[in-house]
Amino acid sequence: MILILSGSEDVGQAMMNIEKLTAFFKKGSLFSNLTEQELNQLAQIVRERKFDRNQVIFYEGDLGGSLYVIVSGTVKIVIMADDGREHILGLLDEGNFFGEISLIDGEPRSATAIALDKVNIVMISREDFVRLLRENPEISLKIMQTLCDRLRRTDKHVETLAFLSAPGRVAQVLLNWAENHAPGQDKAIDIPHKMTRQEFASIAGTSRETLTRVLMDFQDDELIQLEKNKIVINDRKQLREKVV
Repeated sequence: MILILSGSEDVGQAMMNIEKLTAFFKKGSLFSNLTEQELNQLAQIVRERKFDRNQVIFYEGDLGGSLYVIVSGTVKIVIMADDGREHILGLLDEGNFFGEISLIDGEPRSATAIALDKVNIVMISREDFVRLLRENPEISLKIMQTLCDRLRRTDKHVETLAFLSAPGRVAQVLLNWAENHAPGQDKAIDIPHKMTRQEFASIAGTSRETLTRVLMDFQDDELIQLEKNKIVINDRKQLREKVV
């Protein structure tokens, strides 16, 4: 969709097709409410990077100087416990963004970002981003609205982990994925994924064994169908009834 050139965070701005890049940002979750002119301004300050499977994009505690937007591939956002266990905060794919907190406050990264497969991203440095916002206050307000929406969804996820049963947490994760792929629909949908059961369990805040048992129960009830690298969600309505 977008011409991605090889490079690193230290190289200069990549020579990318501004028109295609503007169209890409328009479909994404962070900049979709910007005007054509604002998107064009944004497209002129981005750089690009590529990451291989399992490559760390940045570590928790690193100094943060860039916002990342995913062009292709999947990125895992995790926090690590002292004993080495990881808790997955989210799996992000095309059009999603990450690194926004450190971009705004200049503080160290609050989580680790890892490429689950080959990942292409475009990045915006804090210096360029702050300059753009100062020159265009209207863009600041629009981006703040998007960031507030993400914060509300994060709060909802924390609430889910705190108060729901294990089947309820698994059902809610499945429903969240379904909503991301096909908003406002109840039809059957395929959810492709490349994560392990342990990674899925981490997102749902449960053990791998409990996750497997719950998924098999859901499959026996014909709510879902488990296939290689994908989950077919057959009945979202009945799946919502499991969110207790």
